[in-house]
Amino acid sequence: MKKIVILGSGAGGTMVASQLRRKLSSKEWQITIIDNDEIHHYQPGWLFIPFGVYSAEDCQKPKREFIPEGVDFVLDEVVGLDTDKREIKAKKGSYNYDWLVIATGCSIEPEEVEGMMDDWRKNTHDFYTLDGALALHEKMKYFDKGRVVLNIAELPYKCPVAPIEFVFMADWFFDTKGARDNVEVELVTPMAGAFSKPIASSILGDIAIQKNIKVTPNFDIAQVNAD
Repeated sequence: MKKIVILGSGAGGTMVASQLRRKLSSKEWQITIIDNDEIHHYQPGWLFIPFGVYSAEDCQKPKREFIPEGVDFVLDEVVGLDTDKREIKAKKGSYNYDWLVIATGCSIEPEEVEGMMDDWRKNTHDFYTLDGALALHEKMKYFDKGRVVLNIAELPYKCPVAPIEFVFMADWFFDTKGARDNVEVELVTPMAGAFSKPIASSILGDIAIQKNIKVTPNFDIAQVNAD
């Protein structure tokens, strides 16, 4: 029997497993997913946590609920890969494969920007992690005066529409609180406009103007001065 091993059971890894299981005979192909976390995070939901629309619990479910029938789920942490032997090395053991699918996702690296970590989770936040979204929620609950800047550090980044969604939701959030007149909202981006596609960028840029959201294009961040 041939073996397919998928590293990562997020949305991508789970969908790949589901499609392969439909197309390949279970008598000829064994499909295994390896992941180091049993909880599935609905990452698009993290965008809504800072505004109190979703909670952490709304964005989490056991991964086993999504693993298709006929696919093995292994909870282990991968530490190495031997492509010559077609062997995955993990903390609990090793796993052989004929075909390997890597679906481990990506993560943010704020420490790559000089000075970013000096104020991390204080006045500098993210919503691309669950911890970051929760910390930002606590910050925004009591924020009613000042400036909120969403800076796209560099390209590419996860979910192209998320930053413009965030500033539009910030406009709604502070308006609902009765604090919009006291809060400046700005989108700072290395792109030429509010979005990556020209027509959408023009339309979304006009909407930003209507909402009194400043868009600063062609900005490449070099460092953060927390002081």
